[in-house]
Amino acid sequence: YGDQFEKAISESSSEPVWIVDIPLTAREFYDREYDDQPGILRDMDLLWPEGFEEAISGGEREFKLDRILERVRKKGQTEEQFKWFIELARMGIKPSAGFGIGVERFARYVCGLDRIEMVTPFPKVPGKVSL
Repeated sequence: YGDQFEKAISESSSEPVWIVDIPLTAREFYDREYDDQPGILRDMDLLWPEGFEEAISGGEREFKLDRILERVRKKGQTEEQFKWFIELARMGIKPSAGFGIGVERFARYVCGLDRIEMVTPFPKVPGKVSL
């Protein structure tokens, strides 16, 4: 899992590809595991074909305090780093899920363009001023 894994799949595909059953080690502490499949997250990615890479990424969020605290520790992080989030969890977080889509990535795919800068209104290119 990761950027190189997704790139290789995208480059070798002629159709969009769903990535599911993502391992716990590949994501952050707040992603939710399957209850009946420890170590596997309820997350997904959709990859564009032909090397256009990630289209969307999303999943369910963990809402149980004990699991959140356990995962923070497993990731080698401290409760202090995520104090604000842990306080919310102590008050009770509702189950939730969502995903994000890169609008510029979508436009690049639809237009069949080589570089994302070609669909970005104000691209950040090292050494160039875009205004």
